[in-house]
Amino acid sequence: MWKVYGLGLRGAAKELIYTNWKMVKELPGKGDVIYGLDFGYTAPCAMVKVELYDECIYVEELLYRSGLTVTELANYLKSMNLGRAEIYADAAEPKSIEEIYRYGMNIKPADKDVWAGILKVKSMPLYIVATSENLKDELNGYKWKKDKADNLQEEPVKMNDHLLDAMRYAIFTKLSTPKRFIGVIKSMRDI
Repeated sequence: MWKVYGLGLRGAAKELIYTNWKMVKELPGKGDVIYGLDFGYTAPCAMVKVELYDECIYVEELLYRSGLTVTELANYLKSMNLGRAEIYADAAEPKSIEEIYRYGMNIKPADKDVWAGILKVKSMPLYIVATSENLKDELNGYKWKKDKADNLQEEPVKMNDHLLDAMRYAIFTKLSTPKRFIGVIKSMRDI
């Protein structure tokens, strides 16, 4: 309290998960690009473009829309001309992943470890493209759960987090998956 009100320094609520992020005009365009996808129908389907460059994470919101069928989503992804770029999607929907894969997209199930994923994202500087309005809203409201005694838990409140889930899927899966495991996934697809 003294730092904020006495010294005039900026502060952040202790329950906020991501407090140290900055906005940029655009992605650098020089790093490795991956995509994160969180399926939704009633809740929004959310997709982000992640660029890993110079030991930093840059994220841009690409899609935030409810009511999309898998076919509509697959057609949207095809229209983006992503080539062989990796898309890490919610592993809870293997049927949707397989259907989009059959449309020719390089889509893979994401590692959904929430706690480890948040820690991975927080381990690097995070930059958000300024036009990503829904993503900024999610970042500003993404909080840790509290118990009855008002103690913070190691689990986020599950609300308004679709783009953040997509972001975490891409970053954690790409940066934490051992290379040999990826080879096993690829060889299993060839069977």
